[in-house]
Amino acid sequence: MKSLSVPGFRRLLVTASLVAMVASPVSAETLTMWVRESAADPGKLMVDLWNGKHDNKIELTAIPDTQLVTKLATSVAGGNAPDLVSFDLIYMPDFMKAGFLTDVTDQLAADPHYATHVQAYKDISTYEGKTYGVGFTPDVSVLVWNKDLFKAAGLDPEKGPTTIQEIVDDARKVHALGKDTYGFWFSGACPGCNIFVTSPMMVAAGSKILPKNGTDEALTGDGVKTVLEAYKTMWDEGLIPASAETDTGANFVSAFVGGNIGIAGTGGFLISLMKREHPDFNYGMTLLPGISAGQVSGFVGGDVVAIPAKGKNEAAAREFLTWVLSDEAQLDGLAKNSILTTRTDLADNEYTKGNQPVLMTAKALAAGYVPWVFHFADMVNSDSSPWIQMLQQAIFDGDIDGAITEARAAMLEIAAR
Repeated sequence: MKSLSVPGFRRLLVTASLVAMVASPVSAETLTMWVRESAADPGKLMVDLWNGKHDNKIELTAIPDTQLVTKLATSVAGGNAPDLVSFDLIYMPDFMKAGFLTDVTDQLAADPHYATHVQAYKDISTYEGKTYGVGFTPDVSVLVWNKDLFKAAGLDPEKGPTTIQEIVDDARKVHALGKDTYGFWFSGACPGCNIFVTSPMMVAAGSKILPKNGTDEALTGDGVKTVLEAYKTMWDEGLIPASAETDTGANFVSAFVGGNIGIAGTGGFLISLMKREHPDFNYGMTLLPGISAGQVSGFVGGDVVAIPAKGKNEAAAREFLTWVLSDEAQLDGLAKNSILTTRTDLADNEYTKGNQPVLMTAKALAAGYVPWVFHFADMVNSDSSPWIQMLQQAIFDGDIDGAITEARAAMLEIAAR
C-alpha cells in the first residue's frame, strides 16, 4: 500500500474536515432578549432586521418598565437571565456596580465603529474603567409646537420658543384662541416624563439637578426655580389643562397629538410616530431652552443593550452587540425609521437629508446631558420620589422655595446610601 506524503496527509485532513462540516452543520442559536415595554417598538425594528439577515435568531420579550429592574436582578441571581437585555440607559450605573452585566471593554476597543459612538452612551456604560454596553435605540428630549395653532394665534409658525419666558408668552397667545385650546402640556404625575423634558430647561440655564453622593450638589442654580415659576404661572393662568395634574404619562404624547395643545416637551421618538400615524400633523421641533436665548439642552435617553452576566449564549450575544454598531443596523434599522443613529459619523445620511425634525434631534443629542448617578429610581423615577414631589408641591401647591429645599435634602440622603 502506497503511503501518503505529509502534504497529501494534510490535504486529506482538510477534505475530511470540510465533509464533516457539511454533514454536521453548526446549529443556529435562538437568543432570548428582554426590552422595556415603552421602547418595544424601536427594539422590534432592530431585532426584526437582525432576524431577517442572520442564522442566529432573537426572541424578543417586552417587560413592563416598572418590572424590568427587579426582574433582571432576580434572573441574574437565579442563573436564568436572558441572553440580551435592552433597558433605560439611566440604570446602567446601578446595574454595572451590582455586577449584573458582562464586561465588553476589549470587544468594543477593537471595534472601529465604537470610536464614533455618541459620547453620552459611552459615559453612561462605563464603570471603573470598564464598559458594559452600547447605545441601542437612542432618544433625546426636545420641544414641539403646533404650527397651525401658532399661526392662528398670530405667532410665527416657523419659530418655536427660544427661552423659558417665550414658552409662557406663546402659551398665553395660543390659549387666547379659546377655552378648549391650551398653551402648554406636561404630565404632572409622571416623574420620568419630567426628568426627561423639564430638567433640561433647568440644566440649559446652568443648574445641577442630581447628586452623585451625599456631599455633592443637588438642585442648584437659577434654572430650577425659574422653570418651576414658569410652570406655576402657566398652571395658575389656566394655560395647562386641569388633567395634567394627575396624568401619570398616559397622555404624555397623545395630549399634544390631540391638536389643542400649543407647546409640549417630548422626545425624538415622536418623529417616527407622527410619520406613521399622523403624517399631516403640522408641527415644529426645537431644542429645549434655558433662561436666555442660546441656552439649550436635552436629556439623552433611550435604551442601551447589554449582555447579562452568566448568560448561556455569550458568544452569540456579543455578535449582536457588534452588529448594533454596524452601518446596516444604524442606517436600515434606525435612520430609515426616523430614529437617531448612535454613531456620529452616520448622523448625516440619505434618510436625514431635508428632515428638519431628525436633524434637530441630532443637535439635541450633541447638546444633551445624562446624569451618571446611583439610586436614580429612588431619587427620580419612583411615584414618591423627591423629584416629583418637588414639582407637584411647587407647581400645584405654590411653595417653590420649600419644595426645592425639601427635595434637595431628600436627594442627598438617598445619594449617601
